[in-house]
Amino acid sequence: MTKKTGRQNKKSKKSAESKKKPKKQEKKRILKGIDQFRLLWSRFYLNRIGIGAAIVLFLYIGYCALTLPDIEKAVKATRAPQITILASDGTEIGSYGAQYGSPVELKRLPEYVPQAVIATEDRRFYSHFGVDIRSVLRAITVNLVKGRKAQGASTLTQQVAKNLFLSSEKTLRRKVQELLLSFWLEHKLTKDQILTIYLNRVYFGAGTYGIEAAAQKYYGERARRLSLYQAAVLAGLLKAPTRYNPLTHPEQANQRARVVLSNMVKAGFVSAKEALNAAETGAVAGKKRDKAVFYFTDWIADEAEAYLGRVNQDIVIKTTLVPGMQTVLDREIRQTLDSEEAKLKKVSQAAGVVMDKDGAVLAMNGGKDYRQSQFNRAVEARRQIGSAIKPFVYLTAFEKGASAQDMVEDQPVYLNGWNPKNFNNKYYGRISLHNALVHSVNTVAVATAVKTGVRSVLKTARRFGIVGSDCEANGAIALGVCQTRLIDAVSAYASLLNGGFAVTPYGIAEIVGKNGDVLYSRSDGGRARLVNPRYIAELDSALIDVIQKGTGKKANPTVLAKGKTGTTQNYRDAWFIGYTQDIAAGIWVGNDDETPMDKVTGGSFPAEIWGKVVHDISLPPLEED
Repeated sequence: MTKKTGRQNKKSKKSAESKKKPKKQEKKRILKGIDQFRLLWSRFYLNRIGIGAAIVLFLYIGYCALTLPDIEKAVKATRAPQITILASDGTEIGSYGAQYGSPVELKRLPEYVPQAVIATEDRRFYSHFGVDIRSVLRAITVNLVKGRKAQGASTLTQQVAKNLFLSSEKTLRRKVQELLLSFWLEHKLTKDQILTIYLNRVYFGAGTYGIEAAAQKYYGERARRLSLYQAAVLAGLLKAPTRYNPLTHPEQANQRARVVLSNMVKAGFVSAKEALNAAETGAVAGKKRDKAVFYFTDWIADEAEAYLGRVNQDIVIKTTLVPGMQTVLDREIRQTLDSEEAKLKKVSQAAGVVMDKDGAVLAMNGGKDYRQSQFNRAVEARRQIGSAIKPFVYLTAFEKGASAQDMVEDQPVYLNGWNPKNFNNKYYGRISLHNALVHSVNTVAVATAVKTGVRSVLKTARRFGIVGSDCEANGAIALGVCQTRLIDAVSAYASLLNGGFAVTPYGIAEIVGKNGDVLYSRSDGGRARLVNPRYIAELDSALIDVIQKGTGKKANPTVLAKGKTGTTQNYRDAWFIGYTQDIAAGIWVGNDDETPMDKVTGGSFPAEIWGKVVHDISLPPLEED
């Protein structure tokens, strides 16, 4: 009975298990189906995402393509606008932008000129399709290793696309447009055409765009006459135009040129022997030419932009500069600064301006060496004027009823704890205002300013434009503690020359557009009278004596002239400003860092330069045989 029951139990278990098995298999099938469905769905979903992303990308690229600039128009504009600056006699004294009307053709250049650029900027230029994949991968690797952007991969085609058509903004849209434009350029133009556009539009530093302008700027040569070494120097500028400027950084420019020559050897453009010979015999900078006139032309270019706004066409600017006067001014300043005496006296800089009675600038010198410093000390520097302001102190007194023959007591002056001294620490006792100005007596000038009213003196100085709005009304104004620009000081004296009318300095007579249209013309409108001429007559008498027997004796130019010296505290600045019957002129000497000179006064170097300049430009021209 027991055995039978056991067998029955086993059979019932097997029967139960056999019933459960189909259920498990069914469950597995269901789960497998679910997994397969999930897999299919995920693939479908991913495909949909991919398709959607592709559609979005396609639409974005389409948008970028639709918002591209006018390509055809930009390709034709293969150079920057040309600004030609002429002297008063019509001779060209400077130009900006493309220096010649038509862009240079590739076939007219020595083959090593474009080769220098290709070897350094895009060695695979003739083999890629606008984008160099190999360079891109190499740049990515280098940048990842160094953890920063250490290497770029833009081709010449991409640079043309970027510089010719697009803004400098760093956005995804601009990058996509750059790639699209690169492909378009490669499709529409030949490699030589792309290279021609690049060479005519790329920036070479110092305001020059294009190989022709750069050759003129740095070497005074046409691009077709560049040597191998010069081509290497110019190609080297493309990486960092300011750092490798051969005029201001010749050593860095030379080192960079040698790198370019080495690249040309590696690219197979020149032999190692040719590269070595070029490096050893080439001159970094061209023949040294007198660049002082560029202080004037830079000023003119800035003035033109103020009149016209951004220049977008070729223009010719006719100026007031007189070449003969410019030559004289440049020569006298250069000879003085190059002298051993100037070096011993710790004088490193000077500036000069010559102006006619209505404000036309006839000559301008902004410093010792334009190549070393383009800072124009004649129009940009603001320095204390010293005693050169005293004529305007006495002019105010004359307007208030004083006379040049009035006698005053020269004695110590105490003003709110301030005790100004005379130059020689002596007092003259009884002295006329005339002689006080002739001998530049400080104490009398301060006392006269206080008696007349320092606010009135300040108003006069501002009326003539010799001081700015930051000048304060106190007794020290009589000693020229306020700062001014040389060009403003000379224009103030020009107002004395013309009988008391306001003067605004200018250098542009006319601006003409590419079709001969007059875009700007100087009009001699009505000028305000600043002072009654009879007060100037009293002043003139004293200013004549300043030169004939006072502090400005070294300025005697052998023609009737009037002027005044100016020296600031600790000999930081020295001035001489004056006028003849035809012109007003001013000279400043000092140091850019305001370090003291060695007892240099306005009656020394400035007066000497002024006298020589005025003498030479006052000579009648030689008669032709």
